Amino acid sequence: MSPNHWYPAAFSGEVKKKQLLDVTFMGESIAVYRAEDGTAHAVENRCPHRQIKLSHGSVEGCRVVCLYHGWTFEPDGRLAGFKHDDFGKKLPVISIASYPVREKYGIVWFFPGDPELAKITPLVEIPHADEWPSMRFAYTWAAHHSMIIDNLCNLTHLWVHGRWVPYGDTILADSSAEGDRLTLRWEHDLRRDLLHPFTSPVFRRSKGENLSDTFMIYDYPYQSALSNERIRSTNFMLPIDDTHTKVFTYQLWEPPRGVPKALFQRVAIPLLAPVAKEIFRQDGFTVEEEQKSWFLHGHRPIPEPNPMVKRFNELTVRKWEEHLAYRETGALTEAQRAEQTRVKVL
Repeated sequence: MSPNHWYPAAFSGEVKKKQLLDVTFMGESIAVYRAEDGTAHAVENRCPHRQIKLSHGSVEGCRVVCLYHGWTFEPDGRLAGFKHDDFGKKLPVISIASYPVREKYGIVWFFPGDPELAKITPLVEIPHADEWPSMRFAYTWAAHHSMIIDNLCNLTHLWVHGRWVPYGDTILADSSAEGDRLTLRWEHDLRRDLLHPFTSPVFRRSKGENLSDTFMIYDYPYQSALSNERIRSTNFMLPIDDTHTKVFTYQLWEPPRGVPKALFQRVAIPLLAPVAKEIFRQDGFTVEEEQKSWFLHGHRPIPEPNPMVKRFNELTVRKWEEHLAYRETGALTEAQRAEQTRVKVL
């Protein structure tokens, strides 16, 4: 994935004061921490003195202190001092990489690419984030991020989930591609089973119908699904390496009319969370199996009837090629700048 976007490092609650987390993006280790004043920071997870990870160390004020010799670094990566004799020598003028950080939606975001692009790149926007009850969780799957995007957007795989989802026949009713944004609209019949009286009021499109729809967005590098304009699932990839991806999920549920948000959050969300997590566990199992099989059978052609899958792959390749070109030239085309500065609404 192109590093010139905001990526999730951790949920806000995971980044404790004076503690460091080891976060990996595309094979690069990054130390994420919260200073004593509560602000979050991210620096290269490497002390240049003996090259060990700074995440083994500690936080003093807003600085990171290496475990080994106490070499201390500012949030911007500059060496501030060390905890041993200076041997009569001046402080070396060295620094490590630092990364822009923002915090929103209960997520600590970092920008692993060009810091200059971070200044013009807005954070993703999630409608109803302040209004609807929510749940957050994450999984690390042993699969390439493109396989995960395919899984999250391509609902031809609903067979995998069996009775964990209420959908019967599902069709791709509409799709579009414009710039870095792909959209899909799926239509479902609701399965008439013993749970139908309970699931249909939640998942049907409108009263009296037995139909449901899911509107999906892949706005590189973010994904979302909106079911009947009442349930929103947003998913953010943290590509760890070629075969491992951490998926951060932030789901929002519109409460039924007359039900207070706080009550739904306290009562309903704890009941819904195990179901959502099980569905994602099933997704994780299948993409991990797909990744294993790719090493064995990746040379064989794949008969793929869904035309949007090719578009996902083309977009992934194009964005990586654009990143490589930018790394060489330091320049964006007019169209690329428009995409870089556009607010991505999920």
